[in-house]
Amino acid sequence: MTPRPGVTPRPGLTPKPDVNPDAGLIDEPRPDPLLTAAIAFAYVGGIALLTAGVYLTYRRGRLHPLLLVCISAISFSWIEAPYDWAVYAQFAPAIPRMPSWWPLDMTWHGLPASVPPGYIAYFVLPAVIGAGIGRRLSARFGWRRPLTLLTVGLVVGFCWALLFNAVLGARLGVVYYGRVIPGLALWQGTKHQYPLYDALAMGVQMMVFTYLLGRTAPDGRSVVDLWADRRSSSRVGSSVLSVVAVVVIGTALSAAVFAPHIVAKEEGWVTAGRTAPLFPEVANQPP
Repeated sequence: MTPRPGVTPRPGLTPKPDVNPDAGLIDEPRPDPLLTAAIAFAYVGGIALLTAGVYLTYRRGRLHPLLLVCISAISFSWIEAPYDWAVYAQFAPAIPRMPSWWPLDMTWHGLPASVPPGYIAYFVLPAVIGAGIGRRLSARFGWRRPLTLLTVGLVVGFCWALLFNAVLGARLGVVYYGRVIPGLALWQGTKHQYPLYDALAMGVQMMVFTYLLGRTAPDGRSVVDLWADRRSSSRVGSSVLSVVAVVVIGTALSAAVFAPHIVAKEEGWVTAGRTAPLFPEVANQPP
């Protein structure tokens, strides 16, 4: 890719000649159908879930749990870039990127522009699925709802992360993981290697979202709503407290599952990986 005049190429990107220098055309990477579908899932899924949350909130006359978890998901999307750096995640060069001035722009070769809305689609949709399954199991077998929701949420979240990150991501080339902890990865030593601890981390986050969606009072209020109502006498005050609470919960949870990855990287445990470039003409993230 030839950088545009006045623009500094991102680290690891090797410039290549223009397709037609005389015409001034620049050889920009073009997303293939798989990448287009992945990007569309992020935008369409995120917007659809957010719209549904807003509609349900309007119908209900107060913040709906779905809208609250959507707000929570997008609020901690900023952690994605340092997380990518810690797990050596490298996205396909053809995916559009955030500008280089984006806060904490630590993703090697740039953070995909679809990450903020994609966080809603990625984290909230499996939580909706998990909450539905958990409620049905609890009602049918008489199991305690909190434990059932947490268990189902973790299992669904782990499987969801395996499907998206390991299969659609690492196997099909949307994202590769340059280095992993030896013995804790699928397909270790190949460019398709995938760290299983990433799926566990994602599963924990989706587990909590499943609980927030499925653990509701008979009138539909979530545990966050109940907490906020006890601390505010007005509907507006309660809504503000609910939003602040889910943002804090989401950010604290994301930081908690992110911390072990930082420790592993800084301690030098993440060592297994190829030395050959994962993507053509793009250098791998250095240790």
